[in-house]
Amino acid sequence: MELVSNADIISDLPDSILCHILSFLPTKLAATTSVLSKRWKSVWISVLAINFEDETFKDSNSFRKFVFSALFSLRDQKASIHSFTLKFGQSFRCFKQYEFNQILKYAMERGVENLNFDMSGKNRLITLPPRILSFKTLQVLKLSHIRMRDYDHVDLPHLKTLYLDRIYIISLDYLVKFLFGCPILEDLHKKKILYPSLVPVENLNALPNLVKVSICHDMDTLMTLVCKAKIMHVEKMSISRTRLTVFHNLTHMELSVHDKFCNKRCTRLLGILPHFPKLEHYIIQDCGNAENSCYNCWKHPITVPECISSRLKTCCIRGYRGTRHQFKFAKYIMQNANVLETMAIKSMCRVNFQKLLELSSITRGSTSFKLFD
Repeated sequence: MELVSNADIISDLPDSILCHILSFLPTKLAATTSVLSKRWKSVWISVLAINFEDETFKDSNSFRKFVFSALFSLRDQKASIHSFTLKFGQSFRCFKQYEFNQILKYAMERGVENLNFDMSGKNRLITLPPRILSFKTLQVLKLSHIRMRDYDHVDLPHLKTLYLDRIYIISLDYLVKFLFGCPILEDLHKKKILYPSLVPVENLNALPNLVKVSICHDMDTLMTLVCKAKIMHVEKMSISRTRLTVFHNLTHMELSVHDKFCNKRCTRLLGILPHFPKLEHYIIQDCGNAENSCYNCWKHPITVPECISSRLKTCCIRGYRGTRHQFKFAKYIMQNANVLETMAIKSMCRVNFQKLLELSSITRGSTSFKLFD
């Protein structure tokens, strides 16, 4: 009979693998592994990912003590940091502005590449520490619930991905300066930015290397900045109010509509398409209800946008209810998209068989595309 070994297989793994495993845990939990055995005692202090979240601590003082002890006393001072997360919950107010600067200085000196500075749980705003603006090793930056004030210089030469959520700024000029301090930025995610004034659109240039952009509550100025993107996702777009420039590179667009009172302006679902001459993939989320759908006022456009006639390969309509106007919209796409490969109809309710049969019997501009529901 073969004996089953009781050996601790995990503890026999190399330090590099153990550190990688612990990097997926909050730093507090990773630190508790030091009590397992002598083998584990010093592993967590060399982990390349630091994740401080206060929600698992009983009070603010214990969290603060753990952060400073872990960084400045227990951790291997020679170890690099690739990922650094500092996230606060509702009740923690004991950190001072200079202490944030001290912590961020520590991370910067160890070559951090991915920084998540999330103050969304705090009742008071934290001013963006100026030190963040000169993290030359940063590739990914996530900022939440931060106040931006005036700063002289932004130098983020390797930043490729930027997430902004609930950013409060005195002037949009600061945001523009911030973005242009990221010369190779490729991926921009913007959820909510509060600002008192606009920058004149005609005075702005587009971000040169942007590939992907995700925007919640579109903003005219930001649309000008991101017009060189290839992929765009706009959540809660007010199509009746947004001013658009031409997106010459855009091939993939996903948008959800957020117009409470569309009236005839909601014809812009098709009317905006001349701004995207190379669009190949068009995904629409209907956020209206059955009586106030953004398709209910749609009218047949005078000319067919170039992207529909010669570029569009896939189209997806989410929230389809089979209303007369939604049917006309889908019919227009199917009849005029000459290179369409896939048409997907996603219903929020059960669309009866007869309505789907009507769609399938429409004369198509492309004889080869498939209709899915």
